[in-house]
Amino acid sequence: MKRLVSLAILLTGPALALGQEEATYRGKTVAAWTAQLADADLRARWHATYALGQIGPKAAEAVEPLSKIVADKYDHEYVRGGAAWALGRIGPGAEPAVPRLIETLESKPRPVASVRRTVPEALGNIGPAAKPAVPTLVKLLDDEDRGVRVNAAAALWKIAQHDRAIPSLVDMLRTGTGTLPYKAAVALGELGPEGEPAVPALVDALRHPNQDVPRAAARALGQIGPTTIPALQKASSDPAEQVRRSGVEALGWLGPPAVPALVDALKNDNATARATAARELGRLGPQAQEARPALIGAVDDPDPQVRAAAGRALGQLVPTAP
Repeated sequence: MKRLVSLAILLTGPALALGQEEATYRGKTVAAWTAQLADADLRARWHATYALGQIGPKAAEAVEPLSKIVADKYDHEYVRGGAAWALGRIGPGAEPAVPRLIETLESKPRPVASVRRTVPEALGNIGPAAKPAVPTLVKLLDDEDRGVRVNAAAALWKIAQHDRAIPSLVDMLRTGTGTLPYKAAVALGELGPEGEPAVPALVDALRHPNQDVPRAAARALGQIGPTTIPALQKASSDPAEQVRRSGVEALGWLGPPAVPALVDALKNDNATARATAARELGRLGPQAQEARPALIGAVDDPDPQVRAAAGRALGQLVPTAP
């Protein structure tokens, strides 16, 4: 008997030693959270979908039960939406769920808007493996729900770089009403460098009357990357104060590559733009050390808000002790 036990340890011990630590969230394993998907309590089931989404790709064993929840038209919309979100967070490993996700979008009667918004997002995050969903997603570009249209367009780009994806998002950004331009700007930013064709539209969105839109556009331009610097420097000299400020904010989102452009913005004719440049340099902290001489000069700026922002930024440039 002792020999059998020793042999078992010999065979399994190395595998356990070399294996990765089991994924958990809040101390519970994927198996435990997957089991909770069957709980009678609505909140417990939703919390399980959230936990599995937080675990992400390592929760691939939960794909089958999560996809069943999404397809169950009798389950609560929040649980179904949470399950779709979790599948998107699992990413390419959720490929087996693609047929059910498509079935959900095409089901009659149509699922509620919250589910129809989340499922395209999940398909986009699964990526090229979700190509069978492309025809269904193209139809959703004309959906009456803003969130559905935006998420369908973003998903089409992530899955297949579809030729209607970015033009659709740009059109929503330029002509949309309500929250649609904001949602489109956020989606374009999430495309990263691949969103570069949308740069002109995003720069134009810096003058949008809804203040949320310029902020989202500024961040999106920063997410697209350093290729946007020339356009942002031009925006930083725009006659409209809002456009100047938003252009400088966008430079701040670019991080260290934009430090020279931010230093140049400290000489802007507009005091608000100069103060914004100082704040963005301070936000970059020690990564903006090369801006120190320019910030020291800005401490003597004629405008008090610029002087204050420059002084704070100089303090932020000092590396903190570990």
